[in-house]
Amino acid sequence: MKSFSDKLLWGIIVLLAAALAITAAVKLSPLLNPPQKISLPLNAACDLQQGPCATSLPGGGRLEFSLEPRPIPVLKPLRLQVRATGFKAGSVEVDFAGVDMKMAFNRPRLVPGKDGLFTGEATLPVCVRDKMAWQATVLVESDGKRIAVPFRFETKR
Repeated sequence: MKSFSDKLLWGIIVLLAAALAITAAVKLSPLLNPPQKISLPLNAACDLQQGPCATSLPGGGRLEFSLEPRPIPVLKPLRLQVRATGFKAGSVEVDFAGVDMKMAFNRPRLVPGKDGLFTGEATLPVCVRDKMAWQATVLVESDGKRIAVPFRFETKR
């Protein structure tokens, strides 16, 4: 016959294992059920060096993105601004990637403000080339969907 302390020990082990399994399930559930991704095409007519760029979203709504100062510099803080109109944006990130050259991970999360405005800062690294082509992909979480809107621009040293 098992002693009371043995039963207590096994009870604690079972409770800890159950708590660990529940915690793992909660933490891993976004990986098992990721939000639906909607990738929009690149708008080649847009020039972030000239001013904000806007795009219409499927199902309604509009997204406007701007970078300042202009011309867009490297190694200096950039002010990022995203305005979401006609839909509820839960969170916004901007992923900066080199078009022709692999660059380090650079994805700031923007801070929500009033009336669908999200703001933040980023700094672009310097490149060995005089000109660098960049893609800034605005990533918006909205109603269980992840919307990816790409914008391209060039920087000069």
